[in-house]
Amino acid sequence: MRFLIRAVALLALAVPSIAGAQGSSNAPACRAALDGDELTTTIEFSDGYAVEAPWQMTWNRAASMEDGRPGVTATARLDRIVEVTPGTGERVMTPFPEPITTTFEGATEQELAYKAAQVWCITVLKAQEEAKGRTSRPARRSGTVRTAGP
Repeated sequence: MRFLIRAVALLALAVPSIAGAQGSSNAPACRAALDGDELTTTIEFSDGYAVEAPWQMTWNRAASMEDGRPGVTATARLDRIVEVTPGTGERVMTPFPEPITTTFEGATEQELAYKAAQVWCITVLKAQEEAKGRTSRPARRSGTVRTAGP
């Protein structure tokens, strides 16, 4: 689990501008659901296994983005992940020893959520690759990312 926390921290702090790739039907799906001050980003694999990140958001809806354009920014705090087991739908929560805090931005709240979903999916896939490198058995999930969004 430590590898996932490190990967989340590194990638979330970098907030890369990642283009969403359209892949095969076996590619994991990336989603974001915004409900007030909670943004839940999810990566779901073709077998139904999913990893959710429930971010607590503090908004600045009248912000200037890094490139100077008007937009929205939000400080996002993540203190746990939720894994959803395929078939049973069992939800297993894993708290972090320390919360991760980062900032997301977008021209609109919807764009911000879309970008956050991309970051989350890439983070989970990178963490799995790191885990795969440290063990002789293959990582549980991998593949092309398919992001649902604008």
